[in-house]
Amino acid sequence: MMKKILFYSFVLVFISGCSFQSIVGASNEYRLDTQSDVKSYDSKGCSSYVLQVKNIDTYSPIQSRSIYYSVGDYELSTYTKSNWQDIPSKTIKSSIVNELRDAGIFKEVVSNRSSIEPDYLLEYSVEDFIQHFSEDMKSSEVRVKIHFSLMDHKRSKLLYSTTIEKKLPSASFDAIGGIKSLSSALNDVIKENNQWLDGICKEEMR
Repeated sequence: MMKKILFYSFVLVFISGCSFQSIVGASNEYRLDTQSDVKSYDSKGCSSYVLQVKNIDTYSPIQSRSIYYSVGDYELSTYTKSNWQDIPSKTIKSSIVNELRDAGIFKEVVSNRSSIEPDYLLEYSVEDFIQHFSEDMKSSEVRVKIHFSLMDHKRSKLLYSTTIEKKLPSASFDAIGGIKSLSSALNDVIKENNQWLDGICKEEMR
């Protein structure tokens, strides 16, 4: 008798769980698609130098797995059933490092955890990385804004700095649409950063 009670209790809980899931909906996890065709540069100005990439972020929307969006100028919210698979700050940094390596501008590109002594330091801070909706919710765009600073590591001297910003319409008015456009905008920012560094190496570090 006890076995039958336990069995029916299990079936009831299972069915209830399935019903609840169909009403609430499953939580989805998304990741940034940062794979792009990286241009390889042939400038030799920095080919003997090691570059270290350092993240100095304090921008909270990329420090957790919650996916943020804004409505109007002031309201900041998160999607309730959509989350990042990986924390965006980590993905952004690995993308910058990997694509700089592929570009071949420097002899080596390392992160701040590396034991290799660098010649130059690239500091960056994310100032905007979010999907923005208008107050009437009739339009949506993503904005990616990153400030980069190139420093002489041994002298602790700032050499150059730039802010790169990209805005793109959201692919759709939901989390996945925002993520697709954020990925594209981030790729554009990274490519422009590579071009900026290549230009410096061509003109100033020969």
